[in-house]
Amino acid sequence: MDSIEGLAAILKAGVGRWEEVIFRWACDLAKAVAEHLLQKTDDDLMKSREAGLSVEGFRERWVTTLFGDVRIKRRLYSDGKGGSRFLLDEAMGLRKRSQASPKVEEVANFVSTLLPFGKCEQLLRALLPDGLSHTTIHRLVGRTVDPLVEEEERELAELFEDGVLPESQNKVVPYLMVEADGTYVSLQREKERRTEVKIGIAYEGWQGVGRGRYGLKEKTSYTGIMDGDRFWDGFSLTLAKKYNLSRVGRVIVGSDGAEWARQGADVFGGLYQLDRFHLLRAIYRGIGSDMAGEVYRACTAGEVDKADAILRQAQEAAEPEEAESIGQLRGYLLNNAHGLRDYRLVTGYDDGLRGLGGMESNVDKLLANRMKKRGMSWSKKGANRMARLLNLKQQGQLHLWVNHREKQHRPQPQPPKTSPRQVTKETGEWLEAVLPAISGPHADRPWAQLLKNISRQTGKTLKHDNRIPPTRG
Repeated sequence: MDSIEGLAAILKAGVGRWEEVIFRWACDLAKAVAEHLLQKTDDDLMKSREAGLSVEGFRERWVTTLFGDVRIKRRLYSDGKGGSRFLLDEAMGLRKRSQASPKVEEVANFVSTLLPFGKCEQLLRALLPDGLSHTTIHRLVGRTVDPLVEEEERELAELFEDGVLPESQNKVVPYLMVEADGTYVSLQREKERRTEVKIGIAYEGWQGVGRGRYGLKEKTSYTGIMDGDRFWDGFSLTLAKKYNLSRVGRVIVGSDGAEWARQGADVFGGLYQLDRFHLLRAIYRGIGSDMAGEVYRACTAGEVDKADAILRQAQEAAEPEEAESIGQLRGYLLNNAHGLRDYRLVTGYDDGLRGLGGMESNVDKLLANRMKKRGMSWSKKGANRMARLLNLKQQGQLHLWVNHREKQHRPQPQPPKTSPRQVTKETGEWLEAVLPAISGPHADRPWAQLLKNISRQTGKTLKHDNRIPPTRG
């Protein structure tokens, strides 16, 4: 349709569908404009191409855009070394063998964090002139997340094997709250029926969001399917990009008592705090409501012996079934004895600090609402991809990684040349202050041995950074 007059003629025949008619007309116009401008851009790129690139001919491809499928005819270049390039594709940010434009990819990834892939297909077909199949949407999620995982693995290798420190905002805060938990999702086409998705959040405190309501301040999250050691490696790397961890006054690590989650206190050299929700729930299940308050107050005051004495006396007088429950509670409390006392009593801080306990709601918001309901099941690879994608959206970084393809077409920046002595000296100091676990209970693990080897290159013996209060370890 070339004119408003022609559009008006169509409307006369079907005025009841005026929105659809105008929308289709606008999309057709946008496609024509896009084809014209992209052809002109390809001509300009040919004139300003790099030396050594020769035109081999033209190739066509179709791209699904917000306004419909667009046919692109562009030049194929040879670099004279056996390689070929499409300069227009690179300028447009198009992936190889992908039918979606960057913006459509972003929309598809975003919608997939809210709905199952089949419903994503239905929604996009209802909203866009030409939608995407659910298999294409699934594939786009992988093309967004897989580079993130690969880059993180590379950064971890550079840190723990070569001593290359990540770039950091170097924020300094008086205390940092870290919480970790896991949730199980159902699997399909796997040997196991379920797998645990781990999640961690870190925040600087609380801020008012309404009358009597508080939200977490500067929340940073991290998710994935991995073992405990790998989880804390990745989470500590994420936090090191934001904070100068060697100058954080205190790190408080909270969890439900799972062994892998408690390791965070060792990794960060922080104080461990058993989550109060899980503590109170365990007490009520083990002893009932009559003595629950007394046991809870003794635990949070750090009077572990008093709490255990109360439970032991009740266990001796209880029936066998009830005695067994009390015995399980005693074991749970003793396993987490070093995390029972309220951290504010240990640090002497007050300053508006509140009890930890933001993890449960974050598990629902970040993972469970998308991955566990409506009878969904996953492959391990697919579940890990979705967990990572959900975290990207939570951190406001989804659009960055959808467009991460730009790095495929330009040389990767080389790290500044630094003498081995300079690199290892910085690394030793960072590891000494940030990861006390290299001299702690996990010192015999392979990754801890790697850290020790890196730090020893400085010729210095590791010791706790004197900027960190002695009670941190």
